[in-house]
Amino acid sequence: MIVWMMRFLKAFIDWIKLIRDQFVQAENLKFLIMKKIVFVVLLAVLAIGSSYAQPGGDPTERLKRELDGLTTELGLTTDQLAKVTPIVTEAQKKHLEAFAKMREEGNMDRDKMREERTKMQAETDKQLKAVLTPEQGVKLDAYRKKQAEERAKRMQQMGQ
Repeated sequence: MIVWMMRFLKAFIDWIKLIRDQFVQAENLKFLIMKKIVFVVLLAVLAIGSSYAQPGGDPTERLKRELDGLTTELGLTTDQLAKVTPIVTEAQKKHLEAFAKMREEGNMDRDKMREERTKMQAETDKQLKAVLTPEQGVKLDAYRKKQAEERAKRMQQMGQ
């Protein structure tokens, strides 16, 4: 009888160990699944956050947006668009080179960058107005003012 009880207790203890091991495995599985979920959510947040980090990002996209905006706001003809495209493309190239040079020199003074951008924008607008009608020139000034207001609004939101 004692031998039988010992075998029963041993079988019972083995059974409890088996259940405990299964419970531990289930907890580990839950933990692994939770880690994966947290990782995916974190990755998604980083991806979304980085897409809002710098509006525009790709120079090609910025160029397309600028040309689309000018075409829409000023009502450019096909002939005017053909003349405006090289002007805007060259201006963007100059902007990128100037700001890259400033970054290389370690000169990241926002006021100086803003002043440089304003000067370059004025030169570009002067070239554009040579292609545009007088009415479109007025519309260009209004469009630039609207862009400046939107830029100021974005900067204010980033500063908060």
